Amino acid sequence: MYKNILGLVILVSTPFLPSLSFAQELPNSSLLVNTQCKISHGHSIDDVIAVARAIPKSEGDPNRIFYRTPISGSNFSDDWVLRSVYWDDLTHWAAASSRERQQSGPQNHLNELITCDNSNRKFFDNYNIGTGNPYDNGKNQITGIAARFCTLKAGVTIEEAYQGLSRANAQYDGEHETIMQLSQLKHGSMPNVEMGTRITIRLVGKDLVDLSKRLDLMGPRRVGTPDGGVMEHCSDSNIFMSHVARW
Repeated sequence: MYKNILGLVILVSTPFLPSLSFAQELPNSSLLVNTQCKISHGHSIDDVIAVARAIPKSEGDPNRIFYRTPISGSNFSDDWVLRSVYWDDLTHWAAASSRERQQSGPQNHLNELITCDNSNRKFFDNYNIGTGNPYDNGKNQITGIAARFCTLKAGVTIEEAYQGLSRANAQYDGEHETIMQLSQLKHGSMPNVEMGTRITIRLVGKDLVDLSKRLDLMGPRRVGTPDGGVMEHCSDSNIFMSHVARW
């Protein structure tokens, strides 16, 4: 019993504590651009994904495109969907955005199916943590996601946050296909949020069952964000289904 309690304390506290002797080099990040969208009346996410996958690929396109629909939350509407697009970096995104693109039939149709708030996009540096392969190199088209938001304390580096999360994730790595992601908001300011402090901690499972196994393994947790660590004001997780539109 003591062993179980000790394990639970380590699990809950580890992501929030300073790095101490743990040292793992921060990997190169990718750019994640999130945009809130609405599906047009009379259509479904299946319609959106079918049309999005039919858009021809061209040089300089994003690396990955996903559409994510909520399962749990507080103020999501039935037609709400999050478009998540992954790029090499901001230059990759800017080059593609400035390039004149010929509108294809599927692209025009997609514009009829979905409306996105492109003036309020959020840009994140994104880091993968662990060895999970939930998308099976593009073969798996739908995954389950749990995402929570936290604030880094003043003076804390993203390296310290990455090291703490890597340490916490290590005890689960290899047991399933779920991977962890750390995303740091870089562009797209939010009210009362100090620059560089807003992060998202994301678990991506190969499906809802795989994700749920990981969440169940984490077991009960302490109330509130642990004191003395690198993070504060962490939210409860929201759960999403993530649909692959471009791989």
